[in-house]
Amino acid sequence: MKAYLYLSLAAISYLSTTYTVCGQSTNPDTVNTVFNGSVQEILSLPVSKTGKVSVASNVITDQEKQPASVTTISYEQLRSSGARTLSEALMYFVPNYFAVEDQDDVIAAFRGLAADNNSKVLLLINGQNMNTEFFWGPPDAILNSADFEYVEKVEVIRGSGSVTLGQGALLGVINIITKNATAQDGSTAGINATYGKNGLFNASAYLQANYRSLKSFFYVSSITFDGEEMRREGWVAQQGNQGIGGGKVADMGHRLKRTDNTTLHANIQYKGLSFSVTRIGQRRDLYNFYRDRDVYGQQLVAFDAGYTTKISSKISNKTTISYIDDNVSLWSVKGVVMGGTAEQRYGLKSVFNIDELWKNNRLAVGIESRLFAMGQKNKEGNNFIANVIGTFDASTANTQLVMGYEKQVNVYSFFLEDFWSVHKKLDLFAAFRYDNHPFWGNNITPRLGAIISPTKDILIRATYQTGFRGAVGLHYSGGYRRDGFLRAENYTKVQNSNIPVEPLNPNSPKEGNIPNSIPETMQSFELAVTYKRKDNFRVNVVGFYSLVSNVIDVGVIYRDPKEFPMVNVGTDIAGDWNGYWYFKNTPGTFAQIGTEITANYDYKWLKLQASYSLVKVASATQEQETLAKNAQSMYLAAGEGGNGLFYKAFPEQAIRANISVQPIKPLNIALNSFWYSAWYSPIGTTAEGGWVNNLAVHYKIWEQLELGVILKNFMNEQALYPMTSNAGGPDVSPGTPAWESRTYWATLRLKL
Repeated sequence: MKAYLYLSLAAISYLSTTYTVCGQSTNPDTVNTVFNGSVQEILSLPVSKTGKVSVASNVITDQEKQPASVTTISYEQLRSSGARTLSEALMYFVPNYFAVEDQDDVIAAFRGLAADNNSKVLLLINGQNMNTEFFWGPPDAILNSADFEYVEKVEVIRGSGSVTLGQGALLGVINIITKNATAQDGSTAGINATYGKNGLFNASAYLQANYRSLKSFFYVSSITFDGEEMRREGWVAQQGNQGIGGGKVADMGHRLKRTDNTTLHANIQYKGLSFSVTRIGQRRDLYNFYRDRDVYGQQLVAFDAGYTTKISSKISNKTTISYIDDNVSLWSVKGVVMGGTAEQRYGLKSVFNIDELWKNNRLAVGIESRLFAMGQKNKEGNNFIANVIGTFDASTANTQLVMGYEKQVNVYSFFLEDFWSVHKKLDLFAAFRYDNHPFWGNNITPRLGAIISPTKDILIRATYQTGFRGAVGLHYSGGYRRDGFLRAENYTKVQNSNIPVEPLNPNSPKEGNIPNSIPETMQSFELAVTYKRKDNFRVNVVGFYSLVSNVIDVGVIYRDPKEFPMVNVGTDIAGDWNGYWYFKNTPGTFAQIGTEITANYDYKWLKLQASYSLVKVASATQEQETLAKNAQSMYLAAGEGGNGLFYKAFPEQAIRANISVQPIKPLNIALNSFWYSAWYSPIGTTAEGGWVNNLAVHYKIWEQLELGVILKNFMNEQALYPMTSNAGGPDVSPGTPAWESRTYWATLRLKL
């Protein structure tokens, strides 16, 4: 891959200096606008000039009139963030977002809710759904990638986005808008190189080439990062290593944030036809994990093609097709293959936009179909999962340790959305989505709301909407053979297996059958007020109240092997730890309440953005309170001594400040400051918060050459990082040492 990158760099350099159009050489001025092109112009998506948003609505792109709470992060903000990954970058800019550490993952958490495996958060690239159905949700190689150079901006829905995007968008949505070609004929190119502490090296290149109606953009990059040695504190010093080496997690040889990543992206447009391909490969340490499958790899190839046509002066249609080949691999940090699997995903989506069906009305009607083919062998021919080196036979692993059985899931959807400007001071909006799933059945998701403009400076939005997420595909297909996973079809066979609740009691009752799961749901009410003063000052205040029901969590059946060797349940066999784990709905409901206050100020050489966020548990039924007190809740923890309910591993208050200063034209200095409050572990113990500060300096040496320097965590915050653990029993750790020590890197960006 590195050889391919170097050849690409050379080719791009050559093309950028020799490409001509109609006898005219490329105008250097196009270099300055190559990344400012409209996504609507390039990919025919309903997005993308400054102030335009695509992720929350099929009819409204005006950022001021979005029907949900949306945060937009620009490329300039991303590159100056000091973040090591996309998920970390969102934490510096998005109110009530936090990247929570887990034993084998990094959880994208919204408004207090950190769901296991990220399965309840949706990730898109240019509006195309990238999520897996099998288990994890957003691709790890994208969510936890450090490659920002191909990104134009990121749109984030704070709260549910299921009304427009379906299941998986229960807690929040992340939409990556990639950089694209400009409308101007010609070509331009660039090369970027980054070098930093702990073996960081990143090389990337782009080429934009246009000729009349044909427009194209190409990008390639490679990142290697050796990572930082983990401090022997908190979780990694306390949790025992269950792998072959013994000792603690800190003895396993992990490196904090160690990553190898390659990215290729291309998009081409000809008139109304668009095509894009993205290939991302990544391998990274699961630095909190305590078994030998502690390195996670992913190779993702995604294609999509779309055609936009104007049927009449008032009716247009966009139809897209997509294909994703998703390969997951597992290794030990010692390099031993520990498993992997693959899933193919196929999509079709067609949206009709109808304007002026009646005066000042905009309507969208659409259908969507998605096919998931899970339980395939990955590129290495593997479909198995193993925990400990030396305890399995690699030649029989694909039959004895199956990671996922073959299963196809077809999801069909219909949606309708309307936006009606009743008066210059009143807009009404409504949306409706119907989804059909072969296992959990039918689901209807509505949205209703209004936008009132009492004065030209004030905008008030009131919204009611719902979100949902059914159990992941593993629940129905089965898998994790000998790791103890219990599939849904065997839930009715538990009772007949005669598993005693109290093995040493001869009169013990038997373990009962397990009810099948239904989708988890969220009902949300939002009231937002925006105040604008001219064009340089804006304050947005959002208040929200949400009711969460049918929480999908993980249940466990475990017995001490000395008291009762676990028996088979239907076609499933117990894990090597003498138990089963499975997906279930937890009883009862809980409500949350919170606020998000954001202020923006622009004045000549100064840009300032600051926000304050707060989320609290408003109420909970007795069932949810009991789960929290017993450290058995997906989302909640009880305070020490059982006093009060709080969010597990999610700081309930945070302050963000993003300051950009340009004292002279070639120089830009950015400070990103993030403070978060004390947080609660799963068993209710409190841990201190933290305050992280990153500094970025960018200087244009000349018009085509820029030097950027990042100083990350320059105050050297080393508080233990918020962590949750949803398997293996209560987590007694006060956190994990996941904040990097003070570090730095520098980037040269050359525009050719």
